[in-house]
Amino acid sequence: MRQHTWYDLADHFCARDSSLLDGGKNKYFERFAARRYNYAHSPPLNSVRLVFLKEVAKDKNNKTLVRNGRFIWCKDLRYEGRCPSGYRTISFRIGDGNKRFNVSEKHVLAIPHNIYINNNSFFRKYNKIFSSFASVFDYRDAVKIMKRNDDGHWNDLEDYMDYLRCETPFRPGTLVKARKGMFFPNLKKLQNTMKELTQEFCISQGLLKHSDRLNDYLAGRPHSYTSDDKELMKVVCRFNEWCQDKPQAAHPVGVVLGRARNVSPHSGRELYRVSFAETIYEEVHPIQLEVINEV
Repeated sequence: MRQHTWYDLADHFCARDSSLLDGGKNKYFERFAARRYNYAHSPPLNSVRLVFLKEVAKDKNNKTLVRNGRFIWCKDLRYEGRCPSGYRTISFRIGDGNKRFNVSEKHVLAIPHNIYINNNSFFRKYNKIFSSFASVFDYRDAVKIMKRNDDGHWNDLEDYMDYLRCETPFRPGTLVKARKGMFFPNLKKLQNTMKELTQEFCISQGLLKHSDRLNDYLAGRPHSYTSDDKELMKVVCRFNEWCQDKPQAAHPVGVVLGRARNVSPHSGRELYRVSFAETIYEEVHPIQLEVINEV
């Protein structure tokens, strides 16, 4: 299993439209991470707002779901069980069409009609990008539709919601890794790690005179991801190659501790507490994680 490096995760975070490692546009950029969603004052009957990641289009049947971060009103939701990878899946229809789309929970975010989300802000924090989005499996309006389409015998809505929660692959004790593009490391820990790595790299490569500038460039979040200093850019490339074979440059794997605290069960938000080595992240959306070994 190949682990992503600290800088790889930070550089390719979906809220960044440019990437130093990609030499221009960030191929993991997602428009939903940099736009605003208003309240829906007159939501269509028996429909919910869903936003789909670009990766969903890898299935050619789902290409029309990618709409530059714009949400889609989806109806007739049905729980389709777990895919071979262990993630829960849903199917649904759009508008008056009869076609059913099938999507994994890895590729969809829900926006309750009474929620306002503003990721189109200069002051937005990367660790809050996902915390306002709901999960289709905890969003009561979505679950009501799925329950109506389910042939099982359920006592009430809570009974069915408990069933869906038990189906999650993110149980306490599950081994996970940070999902590239969706996960941004703890900023303080990232800065400290980058400082240690750049110093070790420069000492080992006889480039000590570049140590401070390299660290400032990589950890300083520059607005421009290019530099006129060709010598520095060559050092950056060498540093990235060096990191690929260094265990200390790899972001650690994590363990799911349980559901996040102080999150209302009626909010629709499915957030987890996850421990990555000695750092505990309090509110991680499941879309930010990849399962390594399920409990």
